[in-house]
Amino acid sequence: MTSTGTVRLEVNQDSGGKVASLVLDNPTRRNAMGRAMYATIPDLVAEVDQSPDIRVLLIRGEGREAFCAGSNIAEFRDHRLGDAHLGYDELEHQAIDALAACRVPVVACIRGACMGGGVGLALAADLRYAADDALFSVPPGFLGIGYSLDSVERLLATVGRSSATELLLTARRLDADEARRIGLIHEVVTVDRLDEVVAERCATIAALAPMTLRAARAALAGRPDAVALTDACFHSADLVEGISAFEQSRRPQFGNR
Repeated sequence: MTSTGTVRLEVNQDSGGKVASLVLDNPTRRNAMGRAMYATIPDLVAEVDQSPDIRVLLIRGEGREAFCAGSNIAEFRDHRLGDAHLGYDELEHQAIDALAACRVPVVACIRGACMGGGVGLALAADLRYAADDALFSVPPGFLGIGYSLDSVERLLATVGRSSATELLLTARRLDADEARRIGLIHEVVTVDRLDEVVAERCATIAALAPMTLRAARAALAGRPDAVALTDACFHSADLVEGISAFEQSRRPQFGNR
């Protein structure tokens, strides 16, 4: 019987509602992504986009064994052979694009396996923090499928041509330290401290001016709205608050306006 799994959105109350978690929940298959799971993500990201309070979206896998072991191979015979792959790939594409275009910064918290489509999801995040037990691989060559062109482009932009070529043409596994060395992840943390450190990083991001971060992310992505978003910062109440806080030697309280 195929385990389809679910994806759910949780607002972290310890953050004062400023951090939400997107949880990939299919632990019997190491959080492998099924069609229904991919299809859920755009609507959940839209909920985050519509929230006036959420400042950071954290993506993680359920349990301690895996972030995401890729797409659910149990669905491939019915949904990825021949032209059937087009509908499947579109669901995956829409999910990853929704994460990449999210209104707030996206942080990936990675422990255990991060393979194939899991790497694609992680690459859609702005920041990636991994436990020292994390393993990374891009193994479509073991199955004979084509890897998402968008994910190839993100991998190339993240780790450079040399490392991207090796990952795609050898399908070998990287441990967390090597993934950090090539720039696939930003920081390696011991397993027992991962949640604590990621919570600290998210709290740091959540305390910054949201409009400034939105403009910076647009500029980094080369989006055409980057100029307008940057200009909007100079007309914002948050800039007035930032200047006042500096003058008064206190922490700013940004209102995202």
